[in-house]
Amino acid sequence: MELGIAAIGLASVVICAMPFVITNRNRKTKEKQMMTSLRDVASKHNCTISEFEFFGHYAIGIDAQKKFIFFISKNGEVLNQQYADLSKIKTAEIGNIDKSYARKEKITDRLILTLFSKHGNEPDTVFEFYNVDVNYQLSGEFQSIEKWNKVIKNLLKNS
Repeated sequence: MELGIAAIGLASVVICAMPFVITNRNRKTKEKQMMTSLRDVASKHNCTISEFEFFGHYAIGIDAQKKFIFFISKNGEVLNQQYADLSKIKTAEIGNIDKSYARKEKITDRLILTLFSKHGNEPDTVFEFYNVDVNYQLSGEFQSIEKWNKVIKNLLKNS
């Protein structure tokens, strides 16, 4: 009888732990794919990623020596790859696009990092860290965008 109770207990533990194991495995697979894409974009520009960060739907990395920044975002099955040569960038700014509602409450709609070009004829580069249509809830994107804004500004200041 004790053996049967132990078997039921063990089976219950395995069943309860399975979603966490599957979720963790899926996250690791997704991170590996994003890192591969990030390295692919960097290698096209003869760069290597020296610092990077993964977040649910995006990955960002930088080659501090060559002063290039790379951004990969995934929207459904579409993978967007962007990069910027920081030698051609004047400054970086965080854009918080929000909606106001009747009760004077503001809800963040988009969170973007804009890299402004030194030359007026070249377009600015925009990295979208958060979009309410892709992710329904903010979960650390503010801290991430502030960190990368600071990293980029430090590199711009030192060049």
